[in-house]
Amino acid sequence: MPLTHEPDTSVADWFVDAEGSAVVRALQGPPGYEAYATIRFDEPDDAAEATGYRSDPALVALVTGLCVNHTATPEDVFFALWEGWGEIDGGDARLLGVDVRHRVLPRIYRQHRGPATPPAFGPAVVDAPRADLGGIRSYLLFRGHLSQVGDWGARPLAPGWPRTLPQASLTWPRDRAWFIASDVDPSWFTVGGSRELVTMLLGRTDLIVSVGRHGSPQELT
Repeated sequence: MPLTHEPDTSVADWFVDAEGSAVVRALQGPPGYEAYATIRFDEPDDAAEATGYRSDPALVALVTGLCVNHTATPEDVFFALWEGWGEIDGGDARLLGVDVRHRVLPRIYRQHRGPATPPAFGPAVVDAPRADLGGIRSYLLFRGHLSQVGDWGARPLAPGWPRTLPQASLTWPRDRAWFIASDVDPSWFTVGGSRELVTMLLGRTDLIVSVGRHGSPQELT
């Protein structure tokens, strides 16, 4: 069963209305967690290549799953999808090629010929209110069990041709025990949470992970 669209954007008010830089929050999540981890996406020359390349959505889904024992509410998790992905609105476009790594743009090349690409969701979702983060990012919100990560319930591109959407830009459980921020451009993403959670992530040999410092210039490059 896919994630459910959450039309009530007030569930994100605690994050979008928080003090501090909206840019930092988009990149690293909110301040105040005990510890932060910076996790790099796989690259062809990374050590992770030895065990096989993982797309950005796959890697974020893996890390999200690792957080299951670090929240009391794994059955109720919020996922924020950046509104800027062309796949959401569809339109007068032809799909020329698909690359599921969210940093490779564009996925859909707009042309005047060819059939229109259908929106990823129906009007109730596409036209729904967005959670606005300081005017720099806006997100559609979804909600569901942590195990449903990445299952947006998007319409297929065509019969028998499933649609692959990027990972959530922001993910947090209802108890806010941790927060995952994966913004559009960086080659890394951030997990904020307890020291126990970050220590566990740092101990994973299948991740390229380092201790993060929230808001530090080093982490924002």
